Amino acid sequence: MSGREGDPADWRSAAAALADELRGVTEALATHALEPAALARAEALIREARGLLAGPRRARWYDAGGQVLEITQETARAYLDQSPIRGRLNPVAPPIAIELGTRPDGTPVVVGRARLSMSYEGPPHGVHGGWVAALFDDVLGAAQWLIQSRGVTARLTVHYRHVTPVEEDLRFEAWIERREGRRVVAHATCHAGDTLTAEAEALFLTVDFRQIQRKMQSRKGEAG
Repeated sequence: MSGREGDPADWRSAAAALADELRGVTEALATHALEPAALARAEALIREARGLLAGPRRARWYDAGGQVLEITQETARAYLDQSPIRGRLNPVAPPIAIELGTRPDGTPVVVGRARLSMSYEGPPHGVHGGWVAALFDDVLGAAQWLIQSRGVTARLTVHYRHVTPVEEDLRFEAWIERREGRRVVAHATCHAGDTLTAEAEALFLTVDFRQIQRKMQSRKGEAG
């Protein structure tokens, strides 16, 4: 079913279910001892499934508003669908679930919850450090909601305190430290149970996403 046919909610549910199955396939390849015959059969089935997914390219979230980029409920949902970190429809995403919360001292925070499979393993029993950084970048970026700001990452610093375990529930918390003009500084932590596994600080610069859209469209035009 294409994104233009039937009930959009049904399309999204079907796509999310398929993405979950693809995550399962990825995890199986990363963790199971598999016989060549089983792998060959699976490869044939996947090739057939891939053929069923041929179709026109779906608009990216920044194209949903046409020539003028607007951050709307529609574009926000499209971004979340496609995100490589949070996207339920993106099989690359773990994914991480984001919600609002409050620290014991009353500081508003963004809370991220995730459980990463062995597909994301780096050190023994641990999440690859690059993925820890990517999760921090996403949660810290989401913290900009707390001050109604939209910006891009200018700097991200991660301090790894302990191996961040795979196959365990992880809790990220991110909050805004300060805002100075276009500059927004945010901090975050990652815990596995009571263990602090990593901390991060990010500097964001507020930008005009419409201007970025125009520049990138012009760049593609020049490349074409």
